[in-house]
Amino acid sequence: MKALRFWSLTLGFDAWWTLAVWGRERVILPLVVSSFLMLILTPSTRRLWVAVACLLGIIMDSLWCVLGLFEFANAPGVPPWMMALWLGFSAWWLWLLGNVRLKGYWLIPLGALSGPLAYYIGMRLGAMHLLAPPSYVWPLLAAGWAIFLPLVSLPVLRTRNTLRRTR
Repeated sequence: MKALRFWSLTLGFDAWWTLAVWGRERVILPLVVSSFLMLILTPSTRRLWVAVACLLGIIMDSLWCVLGLFEFANAPGVPPWMMALWLGFSAWWLWLLGNVRLKGYWLIPLGALSGPLAYYIGMRLGAMHLLAPPSYVWPLLAAGWAIFLPLVSLPVLRTRNTLRRTR
């Protein structure tokens, strides 16, 4: 993959994520449309796993809300803008992982650091509010993401390993 394409798509996703978290309900229509566009542009062999990863992410956020760790702004549970964000993230992450030769064991610390960081930035942008003490919230989010990221990455990692063995 060409470096320019990689960085363009990665920085584009970061800008999209920031707009989604900052704009939330105000940008719901373009957010939903762009999320489904990302799903449509996903190779058909990977679409089901994108949907599964999205669902697992929504379940994880729902669990955090039910446990009283945090709440999303103006929403009793996981709001539609966050569901669309999960769909877009799932499509982007599985695309990225398919194009970057990241070793599977790096996904645990990557998830443990990047997951809580995304929620922290979301909190600073007013998208969510902590309900529990930060000393509980951040370690639990880190543990959840340390499990979530490798789990949703398994199909791409397995496919990559299978291709490597057949060569």
